[in-house]
Amino acid sequence: MMRARTLAGLAAPISTILVGTSGFGTVIQRDEAFAILDDFAAAGGTCIDTAHVYAAWLPDGAGVSERTVGAWLAARGMNGQMVVASKGGHPALAAMERSRLRPEDLAGDLAESLERLARPVIDLYWIHRDDERIPVAEILDALQPHLRQGTIRAIGASNWSWQRIAAANACAAERGWIGFVASQISWSLAAFAPGHHFGGGMIGMDEATLAWHSISGLPQLPYSAQANGFFAKPLNQARQRLPQYDHPANHIRWQIAQDCADRHQVSANAIALAWVLQHPQGGFGIIGPKDRVHLADSLRAWDVVLEADEYAALTAGRPPGDVQSD
Repeated sequence: MMRARTLAGLAAPISTILVGTSGFGTVIQRDEAFAILDDFAAAGGTCIDTAHVYAAWLPDGAGVSERTVGAWLAARGMNGQMVVASKGGHPALAAMERSRLRPEDLAGDLAESLERLARPVIDLYWIHRDDERIPVAEILDALQPHLRQGTIRAIGASNWSWQRIAAANACAAERGWIGFVASQISWSLAAFAPGHHFGGGMIGMDEATLAWHSISGLPQLPYSAQANGFFAKPLNQARQRLPQYDHPANHIRWQIAQDCADRHQVSANAIALAWVLQHPQGGFGIIGPKDRVHLADSLRAWDVVLEADEYAALTAGRPPGDVQSD
């Protein structure tokens, strides 16, 4: 399976598996975080995903993820070899109803992220939340000086609807600006349970969004690409602990994933990630390894090429025989 793909605005292809670092330096202690990143780099991983707001929900956690990533980059001399993605513009956690997408908010977050990461540029800068009350032109206009100055190489939209991304990129094309090169929402093999609603401005994949990505070709770099471990847990436990994925089709997908795991001699968790990497509108996946064992297990997805009947069965959420009979 392809291990690297190109992304507009970046000089070199990036690894199709990205390491998310929200707990690095806090719930995942610094030494373990360094070991995870060491293993990731040794395996060919080249892209790390962090955010200005990460761990701000923990006492003294604000900025720790970015600082831990920056410290590892410096300690290992990896600044020229690792692509760093970070995110800004997230509302203050104590006032989620007030957006922070004005020029001064974005500039302040970017400056702090650069200081924490101890580097002069962020390769891929995600706008972490949207506010549909603010015209897309205002948000893009605020980012263009940073793109021209070279403190950002490319921009992406994290938890934006496809309609707003389409409007933003149409605006950028009309005005000769740089637009979004990728989207980042929640997407995995597991469908969301009927009636599930995201909170906090988060967005998940749905049919309309997937159709738009198919037409537009805009890359999707999804978080929760392994469905928060849904396929790694016993089914009854997964349904109880992750009710957002308690969908009838996922109960069948769970068993198909176990069967595929046996055939490919990897874990069902790796199969779930392989499905995202193999999807025509996928190709990338952000993982959140808790330790080196979890990382190694997830990276085995690179070695999996699902057979056509396996992929179709997982996609449909029906046993292979039922899919073939269509």
